[in-house]
Amino acid sequence: MTDDSLSLSMTSEASVAAVWFALTDGRDSWWPELSLKPEVGAAVRETWTEDGLERSADGHVTETAPPNALGFVWQQAAWPAPLHVRFVVEQAGSGSLVTVSEAGFAQLPEGSVVRSAHEDGWAFHLTNLLAAASR
Repeated sequence: MTDDSLSLSMTSEASVAAVWFALTDGRDSWWPELSLKPEVGAAVRETWTEDGLERSADGHVTETAPPNALGFVWQQAAWPAPLHVRFVVEQAGSGSLVTVSEAGFAQLPEGSVVRSAHEDGWAFHLTNLLAAASR
């Protein structure tokens, strides 16, 4: 892993199919601020409130390979370039291994700060994804 990218993996007793469903069609139960359809070219938008202001990151889906891979790019208005996100869901015994990676931080003026914040954010989201998949 370089300063340009991050990668986090977690295992779950949930099946690959259950994780895929939670990641795509069931996403509102654990990440309602993110809007996307798992179709290449579909719009991606995350909205949140920070320091009393509404913020957003926009992009599009770049990859769908159900039930194993979902990728997208997204960008905040202040960023000169987008970040590339990829989820991979693999069979692991009777459960699954889920990896999320994000790259492109070196292109951002505050890339190391954004990378650190996103690493914490992805740990939060992966935990919530796997909890939703296990319900």
